[in-house]
Amino acid sequence: MPAEIPRAGLEEQLVDLQIRRIEKARDFVALAPVWFRLLSESGQTSPFLSYDWFWCCWHGVWPQRHPEILLVEKAGIPVAIIPLMHWRSRVHGLPVRHISFLECPYTPEVDLLTVHEHDEILAIFLEHLTNRSDWDIAKLQKLPIASPTVKALEHLLPGRLPWRCDGHHTAPYIAVDGDWDHFCRALNGTSVDLHQCMQTGLRRSGDIRLEERRLVDLESASLQEIFTFMHSSPGAQVTAPMPRQWEFFRVLTQRAAKNDWLSLWTLKLDGHILAIEYQLRSHGRVSILFAGEDPAYSAMLPWPALNLAILQSVFQSGYATEYSIGPAVQNSCLWRPDGYRQTVQLKLYRPSLYTRIMAQLEDASATEYS
Repeated sequence: MPAEIPRAGLEEQLVDLQIRRIEKARDFVALAPVWFRLLSESGQTSPFLSYDWFWCCWHGVWPQRHPEILLVEKAGIPVAIIPLMHWRSRVHGLPVRHISFLECPYTPEVDLLTVHEHDEILAIFLEHLTNRSDWDIAKLQKLPIASPTVKALEHLLPGRLPWRCDGHHTAPYIAVDGDWDHFCRALNGTSVDLHQCMQTGLRRSGDIRLEERRLVDLESASLQEIFTFMHSSPGAQVTAPMPRQWEFFRVLTQRAAKNDWLSLWTLKLDGHILAIEYQLRSHGRVSILFAGEDPAYSAMLPWPALNLAILQSVFQSGYATEYSIGPAVQNSCLWRPDGYRQTVQLKLYRPSLYTRIMAQLEDASATEYS
């Protein structure tokens, strides 16, 4: 962790930093070259920090939530991007204006993008929030626990804004190490027996086909069938579907295929989709964003069968070192995770009597249910 800069010294360094708000879609489109440059210069490789990912989130949350981008410039040169969204809700019956990072339920982690010192970028961001009057609670959610953003906020927030840690989230993953046979031996006996029963039962039921799509035609009948399945399947292994799920995945599929991130798997019985798994893969990491199965065939456990078949392909192909389940997917796999990716949510309150009352109500509620 870098040495903490005294507040007076830090404020002197912020003179050349300015924040510009981008709230219109056409201005977001114009931001693409800047985003690509900052992503490249920062050395970040995650698809979940890319322009394309946030473009999908922008369209996915609108109009229930209103996205905006904060572009931080130093002497007129862009040095950081902070993607946000805002909306209204009720907390304990009181109307609340929220600001949070721009994301959707399928986002495994969120962070700002910067080629500048985190302390300075977060300091100007907190100053920006303090000077705004259009919010009550800011939720900085799904921040990787080891992110420099978390470390910077933890020592910058005291004395600036009221805040609290508002919970953690863990997402299980498998470290793809060794061969498939070694992985199978690591499964418990019940899982191995169940896997064999699933495979035998499926083969006896008819023509079983496992398919992976990396390149897609958005207008093809097969892809429309998959989208319809994702949109309407009551057997989806998803904990938090979004209102514009169809639009989100349609845009994401096109952009993910263009960037060579897409891996869309289906398990079919006599041409009928039994289960699907929608993944993004990049730089050795496979992330499951969506998984679902046809409930009419739930006795055959089609998604666990598909999941293990995909894992076998991952081990045998050697293209990945980590296979992880995203936050929107329920963990009903047969395997034990090797570890968990941890994220944290920080909650900030705009200084006012109103937010102090809300914070007290939240404290009372937490005490009541603890």
